[in-house]
Amino acid sequence: MKILSLKLLSFFGVLGALGFLLALFTAQQGCASNCAEYCPATTVYIGSPDNMELNVEFDVNGPACPPRYSVGCEGDENTTACTHTTITGQQPGECDVLVAFNPYSDGRPWQVIHLEFGQPYSAPGKCCQGYPVIGPSAYIIPDFPQGGGVYGISGDGGAKDYDAISTLHDASADAAPSDAGVDAPADAGADAAAGG
Repeated sequence: MKILSLKLLSFFGVLGALGFLLALFTAQQGCASNCAEYCPATTVYIGSPDNMELNVEFDVNGPACPPRYSVGCEGDENTTACTHTTITGQQPGECDVLVAFNPYSDGRPWQVIHLEFGQPYSAPGKCCQGYPVIGPSAYIIPDFPQGGGVYGISGDGGAKDYDAISTLHDASADAAPSDAGVDAPADAGADAAAGG
């Protein structure tokens, strides 16, 4: 009986050592610990800060953008249908995101967020995947028109950042014919004659 328990103990000892060696040699280098906590953001959040329903649509344009059909407004599927979208870079480069506010219920001018994604981050090891966001990784859309337009959140302090945002003024379809088509030639002619 004593010989059987020594053989059994030796068997489990060898089995444990083999298991340890197998885990040691098959584990991914660089990801064995919590290294993913130190990876840069590769996805940008654009939306309400507090899960409020928004009346917006999103569109994307640029080489680093995900396909257009994959970008939509998402909610929590229980109480909201549209609170935010997320953009994950598909390659290094730029991605412009159009935030189209509903002109009838919201009234804010449309805005474009100019995102940029960098080269893959390789340190520490092969743990970090994707293309890191250059600039803010969160853009807030105030819940109500009185709150203003879109702004980025920079750093740990949460300072508002407007650097990557353009506002499209008078971008409606009827602006070009009525403003440029009629006024521009008349003004140019009168100004030219008066100045000459």
